[in-house]
Amino acid sequence: MKSRKRLIGWIVLGGALSLFLPLLVIGCLYERQYGERNETPEYLMYDLSVFSNLERSPISFESNDGQLLAGYVYTSPANENPLGTIIVSSGIETGHNAYLPEINYMVNSGYRVFAYDGTGNDESEGESTGGYLQAAIDLDYAIRKVKEDKRYGDLPVMLYGHGSGGYAVVSVLNHHQDITAVVEQSGFYASTDAMPYHFQWLKPYIKLYEYLKYGNYAREDHLNVLMHTNSHVLLLHSEDDEVTSYEQSFFKYEPLLSAHDHLTFRRYQNRGHDVVLDQRLIKTLKLQVDADLAEEKMSPTLKRMYQRVFYDAKKNLDVAVMQQIIDFYTQWIYAEYE
Repeated sequence: MKSRKRLIGWIVLGGALSLFLPLLVIGCLYERQYGERNETPEYLMYDLSVFSNLERSPISFESNDGQLLAGYVYTSPANENPLGTIIVSSGIETGHNAYLPEINYMVNSGYRVFAYDGTGNDESEGESTGGYLQAAIDLDYAIRKVKEDKRYGDLPVMLYGHGSGGYAVVSVLNHHQDITAVVEQSGFYASTDAMPYHFQWLKPYIKLYEYLKYGNYAREDHLNVLMHTNSHVLLLHSEDDEVTSYEQSFFKYEPLLSAHDHLTFRRYQNRGHDVVLDQRLIKTLKLQVDADLAEEKMSPTLKRMYQRVFYDAKKNLDVAVMQQIIDFYTQWIYAEYE
């Protein structure tokens, strides 16, 4: 009898360890991956003055744990009657300043833009960026802020997100069925896919950890979200994306979802992780740098100089792709009034 009880005890202990030890490991890995703030170096920040006719006014709002997020409303004096408001989700990799070229294009195309720094990024509060689900939560609170602010009136609301911001703009659609149009670029399909490849076998534990940390936000099924959203969604991805592979992106479900009229898939080649950039100039610069100096031989000063050169090159957007995005927004705004 005692041996039987002892056996049951060992089984219970083994089951508990098999659950909690991997969960503990995942918790450590997760916080190591996302447990720090992201501060963009000053020399990699765009100066607002280089963008003509672009003005901004500060606006802040609280996110889920009361942390204050810093945002700005971008407008143009030449556009007194904007077509709608585009909310830009910069995700967790960077603050919103990195997207000023896109914001400038949107504003000068007739839109008002609301952009903000996510938790743990640049001007916003937060001891860490928190992970992909935090990006979705911050966007949820940003949308609420826009809807509650009388200055926005009843204008249509659109979303734009790249990378983890692309993940976020899909994640929130179950919570906000009145979003007119969404542009998702180069985002992971699932937050668990963003973890290092050799930890992918721990996905069930990652999902459990995210649920314990973020609650119902971790239960979103993006396939179900895309199939049933009322919003029109444009999904953009390049086949050579070195950050988010095709298998990790929303495009793995393109055969299943392409029959839905409210979803539009546009695939690209040789555009890397950011399809809106003019890749010709960037690739020319990279070839020149690689030919002149090996990365390991660069001094910190020279490396910093080249980083700035590449950053400036990214101001050169691919106008054709950006106009496709603007046309997508405008198409569905006009459709609402028909």
